[in-house]
Amino acid sequence: MSKKLNKRGQASALAMALLAALSISGEVSAATDAEVRGLASVKQFTLDHNARLIAQAQLLETAVADYAAIIKAHKGDYQAAWNADKKQLARQIETIRTLWLETSNQYETIEGIVAGIPATAKYDLILDAGNPGSESEDVAEYDLPLPDGKVLKRPGNLFHGITEPLFWGMDEALVKLEVDLNGDGKISRGEMLFDANLGLGAAGALTHWSKALQADMSAWKPNRDDAFTSVVTMTPTVGDYFGEWKESQFISEEIGAFVAQSRLADVLGIMGGCKKMYFSAISPVVASNDAALDQQIKNGFEELLSLVEDTYAREKAGTQFGTEEADALGNEAQDIADRVVAMVLQAAAKNEVTIRG
Repeated sequence: MSKKLNKRGQASALAMALLAALSISGEVSAATDAEVRGLASVKQFTLDHNARLIAQAQLLETAVADYAAIIKAHKGDYQAAWNADKKQLARQIETIRTLWLETSNQYETIEGIVAGIPATAKYDLILDAGNPGSESEDVAEYDLPLPDGKVLKRPGNLFHGITEPLFWGMDEALVKLEVDLNGDGKISRGEMLFDANLGLGAAGALTHWSKALQADMSAWKPNRDDAFTSVVTMTPTVGDYFGEWKESQFISEEIGAFVAQSRLADVLGIMGGCKKMYFSAISPVVASNDAALDQQIKNGFEELLSLVEDTYAREKAGTQFGTEEADALGNEAQDIADRVVAMVLQAAAKNEVTIRG
């Protein structure tokens, strides 16, 4: 996680430096109806998906509670629970994984916006990208209370740091019992019963922090500086997402992070959010005094999303990418993103936009 977040910090620092260096003179455009409508549409888009995120998180929390109830009925004896209710437990874990994916994907759809806006960026650390307190930077600043009364101090982000490893058995320390979930007569990695206490606490936290995000997003007053900052901060992270894809089981075939689905699915959501912010909220500003530059930036976003969409479609169709090809695709995506950001910074300077660190 830290590489991605470090990249975000580097992107902000680079943006500030480039913006200062450009010093482009020009008429500063006042807010137009198109810009105001665009900013409002970005906020509404984010709130709509945030509401779906909350709804899915609540369903996930209920599903985990049902799983925990089975374990509790057997006095916390996972072996006894499995012996008595193996079919129900297997179905429940399948349901939990399906709901987790639906919940995570709702967040990924808005992550490119949430993580780039200074007023809401902290929620990205908590929900999806922050490090545990053992790291020196980009720490998710929250504690996780558990039903048994324990409190985990700064445990890391909820989606990829806690719940995904928990629900898919990626962290052996959290596996309570290895079992044959699919009934094929053998036990493979990820076939297990997970820690119900941690699952309940983490699922409840997903609901809690999704609601907190909704409150702060509702209070956010859309503005030009935040819109530019969001795009400049998040678009250059694409190469690191490709790096995470390369290191996942979808390329390396080794169980590690990001096992629930291909990281490319997340990239589509995140970069789609960046595109939404530019096309809706920033394009009216840029086009007002440089239509050619605006079109170049739009073309860049289309090229970037097309590359990700094509790569993901090939993967889903059965293409097995090697590490060298994954690297090449990541470098290509990064080159496009850097080119787009350079142009957005040019437009920011022309319109006296402040990129917030």
